[in-house]
Amino acid sequence: MTAPSLVILAAGLGSRYGDAKQIAGVGPNGEWLLEYAIHDALAAGFGSIVLVIRPELRTALGARLAPLLQGRADLQFVGQTFANVPAGCQTPTGRTKPLGTGHAVWCCAPLLHGPFAVINADDYYGHDAFALLARHFCTAAGPAMVGYRLDATLSPCGEVNRGLCRVDANANLIDIAEYTHIAMRGGTLHGTSPAGVEQALAADRTVSLNCWGLLPDMLPDFETGLRAFLAQACATDEYFLPLAIDQHLTRRRRKLAVLRGNGEWLGLTYPADHPRVAARLAALHATGIYPDPLWAPR
Repeated sequence: MTAPSLVILAAGLGSRYGDAKQIAGVGPNGEWLLEYAIHDALAAGFGSIVLVIRPELRTALGARLAPLLQGRADLQFVGQTFANVPAGCQTPTGRTKPLGTGHAVWCCAPLLHGPFAVINADDYYGHDAFALLARHFCTAAGPAMVGYRLDATLSPCGEVNRGLCRVDANANLIDIAEYTHIAMRGGTLHGTSPAGVEQALAADRTVSLNCWGLLPDMLPDFETGLRAFLAQACATDEYFLPLAIDQHLTRRRRKLAVLRGNGEWLGLTYPADHPRVAARLAALHATGIYPDPLWAPR
């Protein structure tokens, strides 16, 4: 089997964080969250890294990552721009933000010839996540996602949005519903459903954090969905990856496995999350989970 690729979505604007959190130093030596993902993926047997970026981040990302990964993995950059759309399609007039995570993955299609994982640049997924996906690629023929407990993915600094999953008895995904404004209220987790109704939520619900294990035969359907999206999208709509995946699964009558491990999640949603994330990563270095520095000479 071809060594899997890791696609990192690093083109988001981070409106709540208020900065380019893709390159926020959080490790003891200023390491970025995406560096931990790359480190863990390489340890699990991934062979190449594809970063989807905004053009203005290209210099900073390249200057930092290219020397670190030389001799370790192939590194490629893909620009998520308004010009990068299927032939004959146009970006909605007045657009100012990226076209969405589904579009971001479609932009990588020419580089993806074997199984690949997709993650966010501003999340820490734990090394267990990449080991789970690598094992899945070796033993199963279909796509997968890594799921997390809802209560393990909250921010003490404010509300979060999460994709709540329904999973069948065989650990296959039924569907994902995007809940917003999730937080503890009165000792109970609450969130707003896609219909706009506030609901109490079970702490052990499985959530998606955009940690996917996908296959290149899915990409033509992603393009079909992107074309349909662009034909009717307004300036603020986004083509989300979970929608692209769901449309593919429905069209092909295919299953997607939900992998649940014991991995730890950390994320930068708000500026006030930074000290907590930095402290936890420092502890992981101190206990030997990671070397210090992260990219110790081999």
